Amino acid sequence: MTIFSKTKSLILSALVGILLSTLMCVDTYASSRTLRYNSEIKYFDFKNNEFSAPAKSNFISWTNQHVISVHTPHHNGYDTVYKVGQPQYVEGKFQYGDFRKDLEKEWVSIYEYSLDKSPSAWKKIGRALTDSDGRIKYNVPDNMKLEVGLHLIKMYVEGDGTEANMYIQVLNTDKKYVIFDMDGTLTTSDFESVKEYSGEFFNSSYKAEMYNNANDVVKYYVAKGYEIVYLTARPYWLIEESQNWLIEKKFPRGLIHTSEGSELLLGASAATFKEEYLKQLKAQGIQFCYGYGNASSDVTAYVNAGIDKKNIFTIGKEAGICGSTAINNYSDHLKQLL
Repeated sequence: MTIFSKTKSLILSALVGILLSTLMCVDTYASSRTLRYNSEIKYFDFKNNEFSAPAKSNFISWTNQHVISVHTPHHNGYDTVYKVGQPQYVEGKFQYGDFRKDLEKEWVSIYEYSLDKSPSAWKKIGRALTDSDGRIKYNVPDNMKLEVGLHLIKMYVEGDGTEANMYIQVLNTDKKYVIFDMDGTLTTSDFESVKEYSGEFFNSSYKAEMYNNANDVVKYYVAKGYEIVYLTARPYWLIEESQNWLIEKKFPRGLIHTSEGSELLLGASAATFKEEYLKQLKAQGIQFCYGYGNASSDVTAYVNAGIDKKNIFTIGKEAGICGSTAINNYSDHLKQLL
């Protein structure tokens, strides 16, 4: 699918499980009033100051060396959650330029840094050759399997030294998360990311506008001990922009998940996509306690993930939709939380 069609598309288990999940989260919330509010908030940090980059090797392909790589890199990693003992994969997509030309048949080195072990250091766990779609899917060998905890993964393009960073969470027990939709929930409208991306074609420096204090609400939950999922129906090729925006706006570290397709999902398609992803995470041992959104698709997905409606917060024109709890603004909401 061409980038023009992508841009066009952008612009144009059971009751018991739900009850148990709700009780767990209520218990966590009650205890959080007195515990961990002063715990350290972790931000996105790709540990580049500790990474000794190998020398660039130049690309295998003449075209990649002299035509493709002269354009701006847009590489994406895919944050993933695994249970102990499951096969582990590192997945990435490598592209260049405003039109996102794929980097084909080139080597990518893969490094890991444990974020839950101290001291920690970068370790190379393998390398992979991109396919004809500019993708890698590296099966981590048994002798390199990642231990329980959160791991930073750096995918380093050997030809020019560009990179993508992602996280892998390995679980051996249930972990509590809060979900935040991005477009129209953290940003002030559903199309702020479209305006930001469109600016690439006109050398514009426009940045998606954030709701005031949205980042502080996320920090509140992190300080209480919750982990974060940033869930968006944006297409995969906006992962990098999404990651950069969260960093620039000083949001706490979290897992980012976009649609795997090339188009922005809306309505029922967005709800189905989010439901299926949250179902996968629940199967891996994640408990969802609170959810933030701005549309009925968010509420539907969160309810089906086991979140009680009173713990689902919505903002914007449809605040309070489907029996969710309405938020007028994050500043007042944060005061209520505190």
